[in-house]
Amino acid sequence: MKTTPIIGLEVHVELKTKSKMFCSCDANHFHVEPNTHTCPVCLGLPGALPVPNKKACEWCIKLGLALDCTINEETFFERKNYFYPDLAKSYQITQLQKPFAINGKLNIDGHEIRINRAHMEEDTGKSIHIDASTLLDFNRSGVPLVEIVSEPDIQSAQEAKKYLNKIQQVIRYIGISDADIEKGSMRCEPTINIKVEDETGVYYTPLAEIKNVASLTGVENAIDYEIKRQIDQYQSDKITKNSTNKTTRGWDADKNQTFLQREKEGSADYRYFPEPDIPPVIFSKDQIEEIKKTLPELPDAKIAKYKSYDLSDYDANLLAEDLSFSNAFDAIVQALIGKPEFNEFAKFTANLFSGAIRQKLNETQESFDISKLSGEYFSNLFKAVKNSEISSSVAKQVIVESYETAKDPVEIAKEKGLIQVSDTASLEQFAKEVIEANSKAVEDYRKNPLAIGFLVGQLMKVSKGSANPQLAKEILEKLLK
Repeated sequence: MKTTPIIGLEVHVELKTKSKMFCSCDANHFHVEPNTHTCPVCLGLPGALPVPNKKACEWCIKLGLALDCTINEETFFERKNYFYPDLAKSYQITQLQKPFAINGKLNIDGHEIRINRAHMEEDTGKSIHIDASTLLDFNRSGVPLVEIVSEPDIQSAQEAKKYLNKIQQVIRYIGISDADIEKGSMRCEPTINIKVEDETGVYYTPLAEIKNVASLTGVENAIDYEIKRQIDQYQSDKITKNSTNKTTRGWDADKNQTFLQREKEGSADYRYFPEPDIPPVIFSKDQIEEIKKTLPELPDAKIAKYKSYDLSDYDANLLAEDLSFSNAFDAIVQALIGKPEFNEFAKFTANLFSGAIRQKLNETQESFDISKLSGEYFSNLFKAVKNSEISSSVAKQVIVESYETAKDPVEIAKEKGLIQVSDTASLEQFAKEVIEANSKAVEDYRKNPLAIGFLVGQLMKVSKGSANPQLAKEILEKLLK
Protein backbone atom coordinates (compact mmCIF):
# COMPACT_ATOMS: atom_id res chain seq x y z
CA MET A 1 0.00 0.00 0.00
CA LYS A 2 1.36 3.41 -1.00
CA THR A 3 0.24 6.50 0.93
CA THR A 4 0.75 10.13 -0.13
CA PRO A 5 -0.17 13.03 2.21
CA ILE A 6 -2.17 15.84 0.57
CA ILE A 7 -1.70 19.00 2.63
CA GLY A 8 -2.99 22.53 2.18
CA LEU A 9 -2.55 25.49 4.51
CA GLU A 10 -4.80 28.43 5.35
CA VAL A 11 -2.73 31.20 6.91
CA HIS A 12 -4.38 34.17 8.62
CA VAL A 13 -2.27 37.29 9.13
CA GLU A 14 -3.31 40.35 11.13
CA LEU A 15 -2.14 43.55 9.45
CA LYS A 16 -0.48 46.17 11.64
CA THR A 17 -2.57 49.10 10.44
CA LYS A 18 -3.35 51.81 12.98
CA SER A 19 -7.11 51.35 12.70
CA LYS A 20 -9.42 48.39 12.16
CA MET A 21 -10.72 47.10 8.84
CA PHE A 22 -14.12 48.81 8.74
CA CYS A 23 -13.98 51.42 11.52
CA SER A 24 -11.57 53.90 13.09
CA CYS A 25 -10.97 51.95 16.33
CA ASP A 26 -7.35 51.34 17.36
CA ALA A 27 -6.31 47.98 15.86
CA ASN A 28 -3.75 47.25 18.60
CA HIS A 29 -5.34 44.61 20.85
CA PHE A 30 -2.39 42.72 22.34
CA HIS A 31 -2.41 42.95 26.17
CA VAL A 32 -4.94 45.78 26.05
CA GLU A 33 -7.74 46.04 28.66
CA PRO A 34 -10.69 44.02 27.27
CA ASN A 35 -13.40 45.79 25.26
CA THR A 36 -11.74 49.21 25.28
CA HIS A 37 -11.02 49.41 21.51
CA THR A 38 -14.58 49.02 20.28
CA CYS A 39 -17.36 51.01 18.63
CA PRO A 40 -20.86 50.33 17.17
CA VAL A 41 -19.29 49.07 13.89
CA CYS A 42 -16.99 46.39 15.32
CA LEU A 43 -19.62 45.47 17.94
CA GLY A 44 -22.16 44.93 15.16
CA LEU A 45 -24.78 47.29 16.59
CA PRO A 46 -27.88 47.97 14.45
CA GLY A 47 -27.48 50.76 11.90
CA ALA A 48 -23.66 50.90 12.07
CA LEU A 49 -22.06 51.14 8.62
CA PRO A 50 -18.62 49.75 7.64
CA VAL A 51 -16.05 51.83 5.75
CA PRO A 52 -13.10 49.84 4.24
CA ASN A 53 -9.56 50.61 5.39
CA LYS A 54 -7.70 51.66 2.22
CA LYS A 55 -4.25 50.93 3.66
CA ALA A 56 -5.29 47.38 4.54
CA CYS A 57 -6.55 46.81 0.98
CA GLU A 58 -3.26 48.16 -0.44
CA TRP A 59 -1.26 45.89 1.87
CA CYS A 60 -3.28 42.85 0.81
CA ILE A 61 -2.42 43.69 -2.82
CA LYS A 62 1.23 44.23 -1.81
CA LEU A 63 1.33 40.75 -0.25
CA GLY A 64 -0.31 39.29 -3.36
CA LEU A 65 2.38 40.86 -5.55
CA ALA A 66 5.13 39.54 -3.25
CA LEU A 67 3.63 36.04 -3.65
CA ASP A 68 3.61 36.37 -7.45
CA CYS A 69 -0.19 36.58 -7.60
CA THR A 70 -2.45 38.07 -10.26
CA ILE A 71 -4.28 41.11 -8.85
CA ASN A 72 -7.99 41.64 -9.49
CA GLU A 73 -8.48 45.30 -10.33
CA GLU A 74 -12.15 45.20 -9.26
CA THR A 75 -13.20 43.24 -6.18
CA PHE A 76 -16.04 43.27 -3.66
CA PHE A 77 -16.72 42.17 -0.10
CA GLU A 78 -19.21 39.50 0.95
CA ARG A 79 -20.96 38.39 4.11
CA LYS A 80 -20.10 34.97 5.50
CA ASN A 81 -22.97 34.03 7.79
CA TYR A 82 -22.46 31.87 10.86
CA PHE A 83 -23.15 32.07 14.58
CA TYR A 84 -20.40 32.04 17.14
CA PRO A 85 -20.28 34.00 20.43
CA ASP A 86 -17.19 36.03 19.45
CA LEU A 87 -18.77 37.12 16.13
CA ALA A 88 -20.91 40.02 17.31
CA LYS A 89 -23.05 40.54 14.19
CA SER A 90 -23.34 36.81 13.30
CA TYR A 91 -21.58 37.36 9.97
CA GLN A 92 -18.03 38.13 8.91
CA ILE A 93 -17.19 40.57 6.11
CA THR A 94 -14.79 38.71 3.82
CA GLN A 95 -14.17 37.82 0.16
CA LEU A 96 -15.07 34.63 -1.70
CA GLN A 97 -15.80 35.07 -5.39
CA LYS A 98 -13.30 37.77 -6.29
CA PRO A 99 -10.43 38.19 -3.83
CA PHE A 100 -7.73 40.84 -4.22
CA ALA A 101 -5.03 38.33 -5.24
CA ILE A 102 -5.18 34.94 -6.99
CA ASN A 103 -2.93 32.27 -8.56
CA GLY A 104 0.38 32.92 -6.83
CA LYS A 105 3.27 30.62 -5.95
CA LEU A 106 6.07 30.10 -3.47
CA ASN A 107 9.22 28.05 -4.05
CA ILE A 108 10.30 25.71 -1.25
CA ASP A 109 13.59 23.90 -1.93
CA GLY A 110 12.84 23.75 -5.64
CA HIS A 111 9.23 22.58 -5.13
CA GLU A 112 6.59 25.07 -6.26
CA ILE A 113 3.65 25.49 -3.86
CA ARG A 114 0.71 27.10 -5.64
CA ILE A 115 -1.25 29.80 -3.82
CA ASN A 116 -4.95 29.85 -4.58
CA ARG A 117 -5.70 33.29 -3.15
CA ALA A 118 -4.93 36.05 -0.69
CA HIS A 119 -8.12 37.80 0.37
CA MET A 120 -9.12 40.53 2.81
CA GLU A 121 -11.46 40.07 5.76
CA GLU A 122 -12.00 41.12 9.39
CA ASP A 123 -10.92 39.24 12.49
CA THR A 124 -13.35 38.01 15.13
CA GLY A 125 -13.42 38.75 18.84
CA LYS A 126 -11.74 36.50 21.35
CA SER A 127 -13.30 33.97 23.74
CA ILE A 128 -11.55 33.71 27.11
CA HIS A 129 -12.37 30.61 29.13
CA ILE A 130 -12.11 30.98 32.91
CA ASP A 131 -13.23 28.03 35.02
CA ALA A 132 -16.79 27.23 33.90
CA SER A 133 -17.35 30.65 32.31
CA THR A 134 -16.54 32.12 28.90
CA LEU A 135 -15.80 35.86 28.64
CA LEU A 136 -15.73 37.82 25.39
CA ASP A 137 -13.19 40.48 24.39
CA PHE A 138 -14.08 42.40 21.21
CA ASN A 139 -10.84 44.42 20.95
CA ARG A 140 -9.71 42.05 18.17
CA SER A 141 -13.06 42.14 16.38
CA GLY A 142 -12.68 43.96 13.07
CA VAL A 143 -8.86 43.95 12.95
CA PRO A 144 -7.70 43.65 9.28
CA LEU A 145 -6.97 40.02 8.44
CA VAL A 146 -5.46 38.59 5.25
CA GLU A 147 -6.14 34.92 4.54
CA ILE A 148 -3.59 33.14 2.32
CA VAL A 149 -4.86 29.84 0.96
CA SER A 150 -2.46 27.36 -0.62
CA GLU A 151 -3.35 24.61 -3.04
CA PRO A 152 -2.89 21.10 -1.56
CA ASP A 153 0.65 20.85 -2.96
CA ILE A 154 2.48 20.35 0.34
CA GLN A 155 3.76 16.82 0.82
CA SER A 156 5.04 16.61 4.40
CA ALA A 157 4.91 18.25 7.81
CA GLN A 158 8.50 19.43 7.36
CA GLU A 159 7.65 21.12 4.05
CA ALA A 160 4.60 22.74 5.67
CA LYS A 161 6.84 24.26 8.34
CA LYS A 162 9.27 25.56 5.69
CA TYR A 163 6.33 27.05 3.75
CA LEU A 164 5.09 28.86 6.86
CA ASN A 165 8.59 30.15 7.62
CA LYS A 166 8.81 31.50 4.07
CA ILE A 167 5.37 33.15 4.27
CA GLN A 168 6.36 34.72 7.59
CA GLN A 169 9.66 35.93 6.11
CA VAL A 170 7.98 37.54 3.08
CA ILE A 171 5.38 39.25 5.28
CA ARG A 172 8.08 40.71 7.53
CA TYR A 173 10.13 41.81 4.52
CA ILE A 174 7.26 43.88 3.14
CA GLY A 175 6.45 45.28 6.60
CA ILE A 176 2.69 44.66 6.78
CA SER A 177 2.63 42.54 9.95
CA ASP A 178 4.83 41.17 12.72
CA ALA A 179 3.46 37.73 11.76
CA ASP A 180 4.11 36.55 15.31
CA ILE A 181 2.45 33.17 15.86
CA GLU A 182 2.94 33.32 19.63
CA LYS A 183 1.04 36.63 19.77
CA GLY A 184 -1.66 35.39 17.40
CA SER A 185 -0.90 37.87 14.60
CA MET A 186 -0.24 34.87 12.34
CA ARG A 187 -2.40 31.76 12.61
CA CYS A 188 -2.43 28.57 10.57
CA GLU A 189 -5.00 25.87 9.84
CA PRO A 190 -3.69 22.81 7.97
CA THR A 191 -6.06 20.69 5.88
CA ILE A 192 -4.99 17.07 5.44
CA ASN A 193 -6.07 13.87 3.77
CA ILE A 194 -4.27 10.85 2.36
CA LYS A 195 -4.12 9.39 -1.13
CA VAL A 196 -4.01 5.59 -0.75
CA GLU A 197 -2.98 3.31 -3.59
CA ASP A 198 -3.29 -0.48 -3.19
CA GLU A 199 -4.01 -3.51 -5.33
CA THR A 200 -7.72 -2.62 -5.54
CA GLY A 201 -7.38 0.99 -6.68
CA VAL A 202 -6.83 4.59 -5.56
CA TYR A 203 -8.71 5.99 -2.56
CA TYR A 204 -8.78 9.16 -0.48
CA THR A 205 -9.36 9.50 3.25
CA PRO A 206 -11.79 12.19 4.53
CA LEU A 207 -10.44 15.73 4.63
CA ALA A 208 -9.67 17.14 8.09
CA GLU A 209 -9.00 20.77 8.99
CA ILE A 210 -6.93 21.31 12.13
CA LYS A 211 -7.67 24.27 14.44
CA ASN A 212 -5.99 25.78 17.51
CA VAL A 213 -2.37 25.31 16.42
CA ALA A 214 -0.27 27.92 18.21
CA SER A 215 3.31 27.45 16.92
CA LEU A 216 5.33 26.37 13.89
CA THR A 217 6.45 23.24 15.73
CA GLY A 218 2.81 22.63 16.66
CA VAL A 219 1.85 22.72 12.98
CA GLU A 220 4.53 20.13 12.20
CA ASN A 221 3.45 17.87 15.09
CA ALA A 222 -0.26 18.21 14.30
CA ILE A 223 0.24 17.27 10.64
CA ASP A 224 2.45 14.29 11.51
CA TYR A 225 -0.12 13.06 14.04
CA GLU A 226 -3.06 13.50 11.65
CA ILE A 227 -1.27 11.69 8.80
CA LYS A 228 -0.67 8.68 11.06
CA ARG A 229 -4.23 8.80 12.47
CA GLN A 230 -5.82 8.81 9.01
CA ILE A 231 -3.63 5.95 7.74
CA ASP A 232 -4.38 3.91 10.87
CA GLN A 233 -8.11 4.59 10.51
CA TYR A 234 -8.06 3.62 6.84
CA GLN A 235 -6.34 0.34 7.64
CA SER A 236 -8.71 -0.49 10.50
CA ASP A 237 -11.98 0.27 8.66
CA LYS A 238 -12.16 0.61 4.90
CA ILE A 239 -15.46 2.55 5.14
CA THR A 240 -13.42 5.74 4.76
CA LYS A 241 -12.66 4.93 1.13
CA ASN A 242 -13.32 8.04 -0.95
CA SER A 243 -15.55 9.44 1.80
CA THR A 244 -16.62 13.04 1.16
CA ASN A 245 -17.09 13.83 4.85
CA LYS A 246 -15.11 16.85 6.00
CA THR A 247 -14.28 17.34 9.64
CA THR A 248 -12.85 20.07 11.80
CA ARG A 249 -10.47 18.77 14.45
CA GLY A 250 -8.80 20.63 17.29
CA TRP A 251 -5.15 20.28 18.30
CA ASP A 252 -4.35 19.39 21.90
CA ALA A 253 -0.69 20.39 22.37
CA ASP A 254 -0.51 18.79 25.83
CA LYS A 255 -1.68 15.38 24.62
CA ASN A 256 0.00 15.86 21.22
CA GLN A 257 -3.09 14.71 19.33
CA THR A 258 -6.07 16.01 17.33
CA PHE A 259 -9.70 15.58 18.41
CA LEU A 260 -13.02 15.84 16.59
CA GLN A 261 -14.80 19.19 16.92
CA ARG A 262 -17.52 19.11 14.26
CA GLU A 263 -18.46 18.12 10.74
CA LYS A 264 -17.04 20.83 8.48
CA GLU A 265 -19.42 23.18 6.70
CA GLY A 266 -19.28 23.78 2.95
CA SER A 267 -19.42 27.27 1.40
CA ALA A 268 -23.17 26.87 0.83
CA ASP A 269 -23.70 26.56 4.59
CA TYR A 270 -22.31 30.06 5.08
CA ARG A 271 -24.88 31.66 2.72
CA TYR A 272 -22.39 34.07 1.17
CA PHE A 273 -23.83 37.14 -0.52
CA PRO A 274 -22.36 40.54 -1.54
CA GLU A 275 -21.96 42.99 1.34
CA PRO A 276 -24.77 45.54 0.63
CA ASP A 277 -23.15 48.37 2.62
CA ILE A 278 -19.83 48.42 0.72
CA PRO A 279 -19.57 49.21 -3.01
CA PRO A 280 -17.07 47.40 -5.28
CA VAL A 281 -13.42 48.21 -4.56
CA ILE A 282 -11.46 49.29 -7.66
CA PHE A 283 -7.70 49.69 -8.06
CA SER A 284 -6.38 50.86 -11.43
CA LYS A 285 -3.37 49.34 -13.17
CA ASP A 286 -1.39 52.49 -12.31
CA GLN A 287 -2.29 52.22 -8.62
CA ILE A 288 -1.28 48.55 -8.55
CA GLU A 289 2.00 49.45 -10.25
CA GLU A 290 2.68 52.11 -7.59
CA ILE A 291 2.10 49.50 -4.87
CA LYS A 292 4.48 47.15 -6.68
CA LYS A 293 7.21 49.82 -6.59
CA THR A 294 7.13 49.75 -2.78
CA LEU A 295 8.21 46.09 -2.66
CA PRO A 296 11.74 45.56 -1.33
CA GLU A 297 14.15 43.04 -2.80
CA LEU A 298 12.52 39.78 -1.68
CA PRO A 299 14.24 36.81 0.02
CA ASP A 300 14.64 34.61 -3.08
CA ALA A 301 16.21 37.49 -5.03
CA LYS A 302 18.60 38.24 -2.16
CA ILE A 303 19.64 34.59 -1.87
CA ALA A 304 20.34 34.42 -5.63
CA LYS A 305 22.41 37.62 -5.37
CA TYR A 306 24.45 36.29 -2.45
CA LYS A 307 25.17 33.05 -4.27
CA SER A 308 26.57 35.16 -7.11
CA TYR A 309 29.09 36.42 -4.52
CA ASP A 310 30.24 32.78 -4.15
CA LEU A 311 28.57 32.47 -0.75
CA SER A 312 27.32 29.02 0.25
CA ASP A 313 23.61 28.12 0.35
CA TYR A 314 23.82 28.18 4.14
CA ASP A 315 25.38 31.66 4.33
CA ALA A 316 23.05 33.08 1.66
CA ASN A 317 19.92 31.80 3.43
CA LEU A 318 21.12 32.90 6.86
CA LEU A 319 21.87 36.44 5.65
CA ALA A 320 18.50 36.72 3.90
CA GLU A 321 16.60 35.45 6.94
CA ASP A 322 16.04 38.93 8.38
CA LEU A 323 15.53 42.06 6.26
CA SER A 324 17.42 44.51 8.51
CA PHE A 325 20.33 42.06 8.83
CA SER A 326 20.38 41.55 5.07
CA ASN A 327 20.19 45.28 4.31
CA ALA A 328 23.09 45.93 6.68
CA PHE A 329 25.19 43.29 4.92
CA ASP A 330 24.34 44.86 1.53
CA ALA A 331 25.40 48.29 2.80
CA ILE A 332 28.70 46.95 4.18
CA VAL A 333 29.82 45.06 1.07
CA GLN A 334 29.21 48.13 -1.10
CA ALA A 335 32.56 49.38 0.25
CA LEU A 336 34.47 47.07 -2.10
CA ILE A 337 31.94 46.39 -4.86
CA GLY A 338 33.59 46.12 -8.25
CA LYS A 339 37.02 45.45 -6.71
CA PRO A 340 38.90 42.19 -7.55
CA GLU A 341 38.76 41.07 -3.92
CA PHE A 342 34.98 41.74 -3.63
CA ASN A 343 33.87 38.08 -3.34
CA GLU A 344 36.56 37.43 -0.73
CA PHE A 345 35.40 40.50 1.22
CA ALA A 346 31.74 39.40 0.96
CA LYS A 347 32.63 35.98 2.40
CA PHE A 348 34.68 37.59 5.18
CA THR A 349 31.79 39.93 6.07
CA ALA A 350 29.21 37.13 5.87
CA ASN A 351 31.24 35.05 8.34
CA LEU A 352 31.34 37.92 10.85
CA PHE A 353 27.62 38.65 10.41
CA SER A 354 26.52 35.02 10.69
CA GLY A 355 28.98 34.24 13.48
CA ALA A 356 30.18 36.84 15.98
CA ILE A 357 27.49 39.52 15.46
CA ARG A 358 24.52 37.13 15.36
CA GLN A 359 25.86 35.29 18.43
CA LYS A 360 26.15 38.58 20.31
CA LEU A 361 22.56 39.54 19.42
CA ASN A 362 21.29 36.11 20.46
CA GLU A 363 23.04 36.43 23.82
CA THR A 364 21.76 39.92 24.58
CA GLN A 365 18.35 39.54 22.85
CA GLU A 366 18.87 43.05 21.49
CA SER A 367 17.26 44.27 18.29
CA PHE A 368 19.70 44.65 15.43
CA ASP A 369 20.79 48.27 14.87
CA ILE A 370 22.14 48.90 11.36
CA SER A 371 23.48 52.33 12.37
CA LYS A 372 26.14 50.68 14.58
CA LEU A 373 27.97 49.17 11.60
CA SER A 374 30.31 50.89 9.15
CA GLY A 375 31.42 49.67 5.74
CA GLU A 376 34.72 51.48 6.21
CA TYR A 377 35.39 49.64 9.48
CA PHE A 378 34.73 46.25 7.87
CA SER A 379 36.98 47.18 4.96
CA ASN A 380 39.78 48.19 7.35
CA LEU A 381 39.40 44.97 9.30
CA PHE A 382 39.38 42.87 6.12
CA LYS A 383 42.64 44.45 4.94
CA ALA A 384 44.25 43.96 8.36
CA VAL A 385 43.35 40.24 8.37
CA LYS A 386 44.44 39.85 4.75
CA ASN A 387 47.80 41.45 5.59
CA SER A 388 48.17 39.13 8.62
CA GLU A 389 48.13 42.06 11.01
CA ILE A 390 45.06 40.69 12.82
CA SER A 391 44.10 37.03 13.24
CA SER A 392 40.64 35.70 12.33
CA SER A 393 39.83 35.03 15.99
CA VAL A 394 40.79 38.59 16.96
CA ALA A 395 38.66 39.93 14.10
CA LYS A 396 35.59 38.21 15.61
CA GLN A 397 36.38 39.73 18.99
CA VAL A 398 36.95 43.31 17.87
CA ILE A 399 34.00 43.46 15.45
CA VAL A 400 31.62 42.80 18.35
CA GLU A 401 33.30 45.56 20.39
CA SER A 402 33.13 47.83 17.35
CA TYR A 403 29.35 47.18 17.13
CA GLU A 404 28.98 48.07 20.80
CA THR A 405 31.19 51.19 20.79
CA ALA A 406 31.09 52.44 17.17
CA LYS A 407 34.92 52.49 17.15
CA ASP A 408 37.16 51.25 14.32
CA PRO A 409 37.88 47.55 15.07
CA VAL A 410 41.49 47.91 13.91
CA GLU A 411 42.03 50.76 16.39
CA ILE A 412 40.48 48.58 19.12
CA ALA A 413 42.95 45.80 18.24
CA LYS A 414 45.87 48.26 18.46
CA GLU A 415 44.73 49.63 21.81
CA LYS A 416 44.48 46.11 23.23
CA GLY A 417 47.81 44.95 21.82
CA LEU A 418 46.13 42.44 19.52
CA ILE A 419 48.02 43.34 16.35
CA GLN A 420 49.92 40.26 15.15
CA VAL A 421 53.69 40.29 15.44
CA SER A 422 55.18 39.44 12.05
CA ASP A 423 58.65 40.72 12.89
CA THR A 424 61.00 37.76 12.25
CA ALA A 425 63.52 38.68 14.94
CA SER A 426 60.84 38.92 17.64
CA LEU A 427 59.25 35.65 16.58
CA GLU A 428 62.62 33.86 16.55
CA GLN A 429 63.21 34.99 20.13
CA PHE A 430 59.78 33.64 21.16
CA ALA A 431 60.49 30.38 19.28
CA LYS A 432 63.83 29.84 21.04
CA GLU A 433 62.18 30.31 24.44
CA VAL A 434 59.49 27.76 23.55
CA ILE A 435 62.01 25.17 22.23
CA GLU A 436 64.17 25.52 25.32
CA ALA A 437 61.22 25.17 27.71
CA ASN A 438 59.56 22.19 25.95
CA SER A 439 62.19 19.52 25.29
CA LYS A 440 59.62 16.69 25.48
CA ALA A 441 57.47 18.35 22.79
CA VAL A 442 60.58 18.85 20.65
CA GLU A 443 61.33 15.11 20.86
CA ASP A 444 57.70 14.37 19.96
CA TYR A 445 58.03 16.62 16.92
CA ARG A 446 61.13 14.77 15.72
CA LYS A 447 59.09 11.51 15.79
CA ASN A 448 55.90 13.10 14.40
CA PRO A 449 55.98 16.47 12.58
CA LEU A 450 52.26 16.96 13.30
CA ALA A 451 53.23 17.62 16.94
CA ILE A 452 54.33 21.10 15.84
CA GLY A 453 50.82 22.28 16.72
CA PHE A 454 51.58 22.12 20.47
CA LEU A 455 54.72 24.21 20.05
CA VAL A 456 52.87 26.81 17.95
CA GLY A 457 50.28 27.01 20.72
CA GLN A 458 53.01 27.59 23.31
CA LEU A 459 54.53 30.33 21.16
CA MET A 460 51.12 32.01 20.87
CA LYS A 461 50.86 31.87 24.67
CA VAL A 462 54.32 33.36 25.17
CA SER A 463 53.51 36.15 22.72
CA LYS A 464 50.13 36.72 24.44
CA GLY A 465 48.34 35.89 21.20
CA SER A 466 50.13 38.55 19.20
CA ALA A 467 52.27 36.25 17.01
CA ASN A 468 51.35 35.57 13.41
CA PRO A 469 50.60 31.82 13.76
CA GLN A 470 51.59 30.84 10.22
CA LEU A 471 54.89 32.69 10.42
CA ALA A 472 55.47 31.32 13.92
CA LYS A 473 55.03 27.77 12.61
CA GLU A 474 57.49 28.37 9.77
CA ILE A 475 60.14 29.80 12.15
CA LEU A 476 59.73 26.93 14.62
CA GLU A 477 60.16 24.38 11.82
CA LYS A 478 63.23 26.21 10.55
CA LEU A 479 64.90 26.30 13.99
CA LEU A 480 64.02 22.67 14.76
CA LYS A 481 65.68 21.51 11.55
